[in-house]
Amino acid sequence: MSLKFVHQVIIFAGIAISLVFAWFCFTDPSTTGDTRFVLAGIGSIGAALALVAYEIHFLKKTRKLIIG
Repeated sequence: MSLKFVHQVIIFAGIAISLVFAWFCFTDPSTTGDTRFVLAGIGSIGAALALVAYEIHFLKKTRKLIIG
């Protein structure tokens, strides 16, 4: 298992965790309408988008890298 693969798995896990947390912030009945949770959900979506952009950058950067 290469370091590149481990890096990809960790970034994808971070994206998934961010989106699950955003889903919780927006759908949990006990937190509905609370400004803190709305802001946390928006921040979590922002973090997920930043991780997607980073993953794209990482894949482009390591595309030419030969890993054996």
